[in-house]
Amino acid sequence: MMKKFLLILLSAVAAINAAKADVAQAQIDTAWTSVGLPRMLHLEISVPSGSQVQWPSALSPLGIAARDYEDPSKTYMLEFGPDTDFSIDTVQQAGGMITMQVDLKFFAFDSAAMVIPPFDFVVNGRDTVSTQMLALKCDQPFEEVPDDVQATQDLKPVMNPPFILWDYVWWFFWLQVAVTIITVSTLVYLHYRKHRKDKAGEGAAIEPENLLPAHVTALRALEALAEKKLWESGQYKQFHTELSEILRRYIEERFKVAAMESTTDEIMQELVELTMSQRSSYNNLREVLKMADLVKFAKYEPLPDENQLVYMNSRLFVEQTKEVVVEDVESKEGEPQQ
Repeated sequence: MMKKFLLILLSAVAAINAAKADVAQAQIDTAWTSVGLPRMLHLEISVPSGSQVQWPSALSPLGIAARDYEDPSKTYMLEFGPDTDFSIDTVQQAGGMITMQVDLKFFAFDSAAMVIPPFDFVVNGRDTVSTQMLALKCDQPFEEVPDDVQATQDLKPVMNPPFILWDYVWWFFWLQVAVTIITVSTLVYLHYRKHRKDKAGEGAAIEPENLLPAHVTALRALEALAEKKLWESGQYKQFHTELSEILRRYIEERFKVAAMESTTDEIMQELVELTMSQRSSYNNLREVLKMADLVKFAKYEPLPDENQLVYMNSRLFVEQTKEVVVEDVESKEGEPQQ
């Protein structure tokens, strides 16, 4: 009878200790994705209440490093979106356990079969708890286009709708209204402009404003920003906000893109032609703007080396993309000397 009681007691103690064991899990919403599609990574760890948990160092603010399935020496970066929420949720469980979890949105931009290594959690500064390894297949949905023209034809021919004059009456009416408004506005503007010139006087000479090139203005603004030493004094958000505004103004003047009113993704889409000739400049700009989004919206506090790196990448982007004006030397030599 005593042996049976001891066996029951030992089984209960083992069950209690197993329930309080540290457990970590990693999961993605699907093992398949396409280039540019958002996917979610779910990380969680269950530990006894009061435990100190150090989250995996593999979670960089810019993304997750993954290895190629066939060639482990080749790596890819799964990038986090600018609206990714890095806050950790803590849920109280039964038996004195707590569960800490976070959901991270990421994007894959390389077509390959890849493996995400396990994530290592450090509990109470001594115990390491690892998640399972994850697999992800990313493909390019528009890589293969059939060569057979017949394979891409419609099943039925396109129908030509009948011509109905009444369908176009309102179109012509609103076109006439738009032309009238534009004409009247142009006449009013010309009259106002002529009135201002007459009022200023015929002898008043208006000197044209000496505008500096976009890259000169941007580099001067970057130098002024460096002299403020904002990040050295802990003003990370102010530093990255001003840095982002300088680059956006430069992009508006240099590339004629409405960068001040656009998101980071919209700006990078407008500047996609840089990927063909200046890939490094395109990547530098993307890293700077994404870091600014993390600091401004996700309350991320970058390291001093990261602040120095984004500042150097900003100057490098301006230097590499500045407009080079080639002067006509022959025409200048033919001009008469005064």
